[in-house]
Amino acid sequence: MVDDSASLPRDSVSAVESLATAFDARSVRYALIGGLALGLRGRPRFTRDVDFLLEIPQVVLPGLLEDLKERGFEIDPTEVIRQYTQEHLTSFPFGHVRVDWLRPVLPLYSRVLADATPLAWTEGHSVRVANAEGLILTKMVAFRPQDLVDIEVLLTANRDEIDIDLIREQWAAFAASEPERTDWLEAAIARRVLLRE
Repeated sequence: MVDDSASLPRDSVSAVESLATAFDARSVRYALIGGLALGLRGRPRFTRDVDFLLEIPQVVLPGLLEDLKERGFEIDPTEVIRQYTQEHLTSFPFGHVRVDWLRPVLPLYSRVLADATPLAWTEGHSVRVANAEGLILTKMVAFRPQDLVDIEVLLTANRDEIDIDLIREQWAAFAASEPERTDWLEAAIARRVLLRE
């Protein structure tokens, strides 16, 4: 569970709580991903972003956005709908944090959503969080320097229960077209899981 007096910005804690409540009220499939999820599945690290993988029918989106505006999110509904449906990624502020929504357009994202599990967030509130395998897969797609560090952290923190075969199976669709990423992943698995450093 996240302690709101901890190092997380209060706006981050409130944003996740409000978003999860709004998503659950509309039966929206979602998973917390990114740095906040890493803190729940691996090791806490500072982030000012609140990242969600979010599967929502377009017909439900306007009502959800109006609800979020009433909760204090700074949203231009027309722009958010356009970005989410056409660019598959949108962002908007809540206080001092940025909220990012990623639309699950890649097949592996369906698995990430399906495998997400509810974890306690604050007293009386839970949030669906991508599991370690799902976080690794989303970070393999992004593949920025911080993502590589995060993958190593997730592999180390979850080495005793991580499903390497699942990661390889889900990544297989990209393996041939992304040999450098695939080689990096296999080396990280060898360093962090198989060799038991």
